[in-house]
Amino acid sequence: MTNYILAEHLKHKHSFLKKLLIIAPIIAIVSAFLLMPLYFTANAYNWWYVILMPATFALIPAMIHRKEERKLNYRAVFSLNLDLKKVWLSKIVTALVYMSIAAMVHLLGVFGFQFLIENQMIPIYGFDTLLIASMLLIITNIWQAPFCLFLAKKIGFVASITINAILGLVLGILFSDSSLWLFCPYSWGIRLMVPVMHILPNGVPAELSNPMISTTSSIIPCVLSLGLFLLLTVITANWFSKLEVKS
Repeated sequence: MTNYILAEHLKHKHSFLKKLLIIAPIIAIVSAFLLMPLYFTANAYNWWYVILMPATFALIPAMIHRKEERKLNYRAVFSLNLDLKKVWLSKIVTALVYMSIAAMVHLLGVFGFQFLIENQMIPIYGFDTLLIASMLLIITNIWQAPFCLFLAKKIGFVASITINAILGLVLGILFSDSSLWLFCPYSWGIRLMVPVMHILPNGVPAELSNPMISTTSSIIPCVLSLGLFLLLTVITANWFSKLEVKS
């Protein structure tokens, strides 16, 4: 399995996908730094997980798919004596690694930039708080790796990105401050930022008396996300393994 993952990683050497892992988080950081420096940290995170992260996490699997699609529409893979389930799993693992790198670049950028701003209207967050927030955002969104990879293979590059970005933006905000937030995967990470960073879904700092701080569980959405990830991974891997006959 390791060889499959390394081979998948090598396919994207010197590609724009690698640059995206830096560009996307930097956009969120620089935008917050230039537009609203007094609320830099809150906005840098809020704009990241509400707007840019859904688009980035959709782009990563879609670009992994497009790289393979351009090589004779996967026929180069199907013609080899390869385990197609492992091929698919290696793409998912690669997508997860790249998602995590983007999130860590964002974390380090925010942590460093916030010391360049004097007199923020909100307290400076410690590295441990930012790390927990970023880790929770990764865990609650890992299900998007198999889901977006499947969408890209099934309906195409542009459509998959558009659908996931719109769903992430609209449903994520719509459900995150409602009692039904656990039923919408796109809202899990957004909701968890309320108790962790005291940031409401709309980016406004939350008062300590806000009930969402005390009533939001961080364990349940993480467990749900891991379960959904495993389910989607198994289903899509089995689906992909049967495409050999149709190629």
